[in-house]
Amino acid sequence: MKTFIFKTILILLSIFTSFSGYAQDKYLFSNKLVDLQFLYNYHIPGGRIGERFGNFSSVGFGGMLKSKNNWVLAYEFNYLFGMKIKEETILNQLVTSGNYISNTDGFPANYSVNMRGISTFVKGGRLFGVKKFNMNTGILLLGGIGLLNHRINFQSQEGNAPPIDSDYRKGYDRFSSGIAFNQFIGYMYHSQNRYINLFIGLDFTQALTYNRRGFNYDTEQFDKARHLDFTTSFRFGWTIPIYLNTKEQNEFQFR
Repeated sequence: MKTFIFKTILILLSIFTSFSGYAQDKYLFSNKLVDLQFLYNYHIPGGRIGERFGNFSSVGFGGMLKSKNNWVLAYEFNYLFGMKIKEETILNQLVTSGNYISNTDGFPANYSVNMRGISTFVKGGRLFGVKKFNMNTGILLLGGIGLLNHRINFQSQEGNAPPIDSDYRKGYDRFSSGIAFNQFIGYMYHSQNRYINLFIGLDFTQALTYNRRGFNYDTEQFDKARHLDFTTSFRFGWTIPIYLNTKEQNEFQFR
């Protein structure tokens, strides 16, 4: 065990030394740039959001400003969507004796139930370059704060099912929102020819949310408690970089 700990410390020291050794060269090999980002996440939820929904996805867009010495400031907006609802009995009291929800004509309504939401974050962090000849590529660490909301979405195809078309559905949709915290660790790649630019990694979100409807019609109870929501997700992002400074050929030193 002591040998393992000693080897681990040596590895961490070697990595730190490598990054430290690059510090004086970062200004030679790193660009100040703005990244326009297109995002996809596949989420595995936990906490209250995990009790309510199965795995879901999100798509989004954002922007990232990277300084010449690789400090990062970013903003993003995401649209959340999923098909798996775990609270399957939520509409039971609306079901007729014929085992369906009726439309205005008395026939079975054509409707769907799914998950919808949004998240938005402001983030800061740093890109740790791993290649001296291209310090725009490396390990990206970010942390941020923002907002998260989610709800059960009822959608009538013909728009003629009053219990789920009108404001009445708000008593069932569990609309929740609150402050959220986010962390990301991954690998960012900017090609030297500037044609291929992307990043991949793991994204973590923790949120403190409240049911903004307050009263749930199906349970006939008030829900005013604070809930903890968690998601762990795999993230892929495609970026369009805008370089704010350029390098002369003789500035690059290959060692």
